Amino acid sequence: MDNTNNCMVSVFCTTYNQEKYIGQCLDSMVNQKTSFPYEIIVRDDASTDGTSQIVREYHKKYPDKVIPFIQPENLFQRGLEHISFEKMFKMSRGRYIAICDGDDFWTDENKLQKQVDFMESHPDYSMCGHAAYFAREDGRLHDDKFFRLSSGSGDLSIEEIISKWSMATCSLLYRKSCRTDIIFPFRGKCVNDDYATMVYFALKGRVYYSDELMGAYRLSCNGSVSQRLLNDRDYLVKYSTEFVEMLDRINQFTDGQYANLIEKQKRITMFDMYLNLGDRKNLKQYKDVYKTACKSTKIRYLMCMYCYPLYIPAYKAYLKLRK
Repeated sequence: MDNTNNCMVSVFCTTYNQEKYIGQCLDSMVNQKTSFPYEIIVRDDASTDGTSQIVREYHKKYPDKVIPFIQPENLFQRGLEHISFEKMFKMSRGRYIAICDGDDFWTDENKLQKQVDFMESHPDYSMCGHAAYFAREDGRLHDDKFFRLSSGSGDLSIEEIISKWSMATCSLLYRKSCRTDIIFPFRGKCVNDDYATMVYFALKGRVYYSDELMGAYRLSCNGSVSQRLLNDRDYLVKYSTEFVEMLDRINQFTDGQYANLIEKQKRITMFDMYLNLGDRKNLKQYKDVYKTACKSTKIRYLMCMYCYPLYIPAYKAYLKLRK
């Protein structure tokens, strides 16, 4: 992109071995209709399939928009992804940063324009996001599954953001000047950067949620974190443990101001982990979480505790239906 342009948005797209999805993702980005210039920085973490080549092809076709950042080695697997993110952040020129991973995509060609218009007219906001569809692996949108809040459009408090995963990652856009720490001081080794991002910017300013569906979160992608959590028990334990440790660091970072909410979130995380593991012994410690869980989770809990021989096959069947 020509450096003489006044770049308004830098889109951060991280991808790895997503040759089946990255084209739909990039199409949704390059086809945005805006009154301002924007750039798309695609960080490929040394993919071993055809993802890198597809990214290079998009750069050739859209040289003024798509900026390939192809890494020679996979840093995520070595726990060093923060190094490549620092480079990505420093090379970005936008006033705002929008996020969309390579297996997700946008569904509204005016998404960036709408979000920037809001942020430009509301300088006290650090971040905004919106509702999203759930998409099947082949990219078709679910008609009855959405990533949205029940409260409708409006501000999200830090308490709400700590209490739940409020917005899909592909919906987020934040003010770059509010990110005074390139690497969040409380993140540590936790791979759940989405949650850390929302908490960080909620502590930096106001956060707005739009109930307009403008993106899609793809379910059950090959190699995704969500799929690994379902299929790799060791990874599930590691992920959950590191997330709980990050919550402790957030508690320390905020001087215990949200201690009760953070403790509740820790218990929900451990409850979900033991439920997915089918660990009935440890689940007994979390009856308080069961009482406030949604109906489908309560059914899973009861099956795990009292109909265990049916629990695992029933859960596997449920996961197939999600696709």
